[in-house]
Amino acid sequence: MKLKANIRDTGHKSARKLRKDNQIPAILYGRELDSKPISIDYADFREVYKETLEHTNFIFINIDGEEHRTLIKEIQVEPVSREILHIDFQEIYSGQKIAIEVPLRIIGEAPGLQEGGVLETHLREIEIECMPKDLPDHIEIDISELGLGDSIHIEDILEYYPNINIKQSASSSIVSVQLPMVEEEEEVEEPEELEALEEGEEVAEGEEEAEEDEEEAEEAKETE
Repeated sequence: MKLKANIRDTGHKSARKLRKDNQIPAILYGRELDSKPISIDYADFREVYKETLEHTNFIFINIDGEEHRTLIKEIQVEPVSREILHIDFQEIYSGQKIAIEVPLRIIGEAPGLQEGGVLETHLREIEIECMPKDLPDHIEIDISELGLGDSIHIEDILEYYPNINIKQSASSSIVSVQLPMVEEEEEVEEPEELEALEEGEEVAEGEEEAEEDEEEAEEAKETE
């Protein structure tokens, strides 16, 4: 994937003007590169970014005829409008290890779903470290053998990716098939039962008062 970029002026006023012109302020940096403030076309980046949602791909940025192999390290987004405010690109060199989050892709159909279970996804991407040549565009999670109550953890996929270092704990759950949660309904007493209960309480109270009156009368006779 390729993008064309231009060197830009820095400062808040310059950044606001760029956004009004449908340009995104960005920065390009790397181990062997002085940081370069750049701008890229919003529409061009949007098309490229769609491809990175399910696949981790290098983005080749062309600045004045010089091409840089990069990865997106950070995107700043306005929380309400979701407008992209700023992007950080890191240049990647051969022989340099990359630390990046890679999307997970679930494949297959779990037998546990036919038993009434539901699929619970606990991770949608994982953080890895690897050489550029070993960078996967995604990591597949095959659920075709998941029965009811079964799970797939990080440790279950390590053997399939021997050339990458997964940062999450080996015991971290990726996906599981569980019975759906059933909310217990609170028992509500019927109005007739409540009325009967209240009447019973009134009768009991009346009997207690009558017994107390009889006891007082007997005590009064004894004292006469």
